[in-house]
Amino acid sequence: MKYLVMHGSYGSPEENWFRWLEKELKSLGHDVILEQFPVDDWNEVERIGPENIGTYKPVESLSSWESYFVEHILPRIKGQEIGFVGHSIAPIFLLHMLTEYDIKIKTAVFVSPFFNIPDAPNVWQFYPVNKTFYSYDFDFEVIKNKIGKSFVVYGDNDPYVPATEPPLFAEKLDAEVHVVPGGRHCGSNFKEFPLLLDLIKSES
Repeated sequence: MKYLVMHGSYGSPEENWFRWLEKELKSLGHDVILEQFPVDDWNEVERIGPENIGTYKPVESLSSWESYFVEHILPRIKGQEIGFVGHSIAPIFLLHMLTEYDIKIKTAVFVSPFFNIPDAPNVWQFYPVNKTFYSYDFDFEVIKNKIGKSFVVYGDNDPYVPATEPPLFAEKLDAEVHVVPGGRHCGSNFKEFPLLLDLIKSES
C-alpha cells in the first residue's frame, strides 16, 4: 500500500518522527511519499516580528501547497486507495484536497489537527502562514465517504492548538481519538512514535 506522510508549517521531512515512520512503513512493504512542501523560514519570520508581519507575504499558503500537491503528489496517487499520516496543518490541508479531487483514503491518522488557531501573541508566527488553510466549512459527509477509517492523535497539553480543536476534528470525521498524556504538539518531542504505527497496523 502507498502512504502519504506530511509535515506541518515550517516543517520538513527530516524532523520529528517522519523519517522513522517512513522506515517502519517501508520495512512492512509499503511505499511512502514524504515530500518537502513550500514553507517559510522561522528565523526570517522572527526577524520581521509581530509588529510588521501584516505586510509579509508567506511562501506557505493553501494555494502554494495545492499547487505542489497537484504537480508532485496527485499523479502518484490518482485512482489508488492510499494511507495518510499528517501532522499539524497537514490534516486540514487533506480535507481541502479531498473536497477538490477524487482521492480515496483507506486509513487516515491526523496528528494534532485543527480547523483554526486564533491569532494570539503566543502563536503569532503561525497565523500568517496558516490562515488561508483555516475553515470549518467542509462537506463532512462527502469527506467521510472518501475515508475508510480515521484516527485523531493529540497531546493533552498542546502549546499551540486550542484544546477544543482536535476533539472537534475527530467529531466531524467520526474519527477514533487517542490522547497522548504530555504529548504537547506531538512533533519534535517524538523522534519515534510507535502509537502511529500501531494504528496503521490495526487497519492493514
